[in-house]
Amino acid sequence: MNKFHLSALAAALLATAFAAAPSSNTMTGHSMTGDSMMKTTAYQPYSKAAFDAAKGMRRVLFFHATWCPNCKAADADLTKNLAGLPRNVVVFKTDYDRETALKRQYGITSQHTFVLVDAGGRALTKWSGGGVREIVAKTGMVR
Repeated sequence: MNKFHLSALAAALLATAFAAAPSSNTMTGHSMTGDSMMKTTAYQPYSKAAFDAAKGMRRVLFFHATWCPNCKAADADLTKNLAGLPRNVVVFKTDYDRETALKRQYGITSQHTFVLVDAGGRALTKWSGGGVREIVAKTGMVR
């Protein structure tokens, strides 16, 4: 009987601790809000839904190609230095080879191009090359 009470008490304590823990998964960059999961990472793959959901943030499209050495370097810089991005900037890793409509829309002629986009989806500025430092400079944001 004593072991049963001790086990029940341990289970109740674990359940309480689990319920009180923050509801974010830092490994995947997701946080729980109600019944849905919402991406919160500052660097994520492009999808129209995620791009539209980030309308209130400073959005940057990074036209990336897997075969591009400069793109690989920028990707590594972004991944390593995410903490250097301002909180209200989100960078979308956009597939240069597949997102032909976006390339046409923003006049992209080469991979490793970045585009800062306003809330209405219009390009504010466009540049080639760089990483976190250039993104911070071009978005006019201070960390």
